[in-house]
Amino acid sequence: MKLSELINGTLLGDATVRVDKNKYYYYSLNAKDKNFLKWFGKLFLKFNIPTYIVLNNAISKVFALGFYINARQDSNLSALRNKWYTKQNGKTQKSIPKDLELTPMTLLHWYLGDGCLVRRKEDENRIPTIVLATNCFSKEDISFLIQKLKELNLNFYPVEYTSGFTGNKCGYCLYSKVQDGTPFRFFKFIGLECPKEISDFSTGRKGIYREEHFFKNKWPTEEDWIKILSNEKWIGKVIKDKREKLGIKRDQITGFLNVNKDYVRKVEYGRRNPSVDKFRKVLNTLKISTSDVLNSY
Repeated sequence: MKLSELINGTLLGDATVRVDKNKYYYYSLNAKDKNFLKWFGKLFLKFNIPTYIVLNNAISKVFALGFYINARQDSNLSALRNKWYTKQNGKTQKSIPKDLELTPMTLLHWYLGDGCLVRRKEDENRIPTIVLATNCFSKEDISFLIQKLKELNLNFYPVEYTSGFTGNKCGYCLYSKVQDGTPFRFFKFIGLECPKEISDFSTGRKGIYREEHFFKNKWPTEEDWIKILSNEKWIGKVIKDKREKLGIKRDQITGFLNVNKDYVRKVEYGRRNPSVDKFRKVLNTLKISTSDVLNSY
């Protein structure tokens, strides 16, 4: 991991940096859980940068991790500040550097800070959607980010964001496409599991019922993976290999699923995807867990 990946990833979220009088470089990152910021502070210590944590907002109970160093002693950090902030109409505004590289570590920290996995409770078979907040960036920057994600074979589209506090529209968020395999490729890129050290740390209370969420909620559950993997063309080979290994004939599968043999053949050879319900039944029949599938890929 590079220091620039860590800072770039958080700046894609709500982290801020500033340089005071061309001398001191200030960095700040907000979070609901103080323990998460302590974990983040350990990451900065790997680069010999000590940090401090303060209560940034007593009403909303938001903490802030920060550090400041002599900017003249680290030209790289000063260069990052100049890349991320431009003056527009006399105001300093955060903007996406044109040389930004979306590495796995950069995208991970963007997702940790300003991403979530949206599940539709009213539709138990719907593939969950990955959302990345971009409401502080211009339309030009958002188009640039969509293109950078596309270069990683990750397809996202902008959706106008409405504040849950004011009800006003304020920028856009990026929503992942789900039918083209983007959710699987996204987590394959940043990590199939939440970093264990922070999995049980809180991300705050959200939604109309103010339920507490945790970082592990940003990653797919077993049921989420069933929905995501059912849409992957290569899943048929996993089913075929496991079926043959167990000595189960294709006819036995077709009878259990109440489909014809051609349906199963097309699934096994990647010519069609099984429905979520049928895929769930196949996994149960062949005693395959989603972790088995992910580990075999």
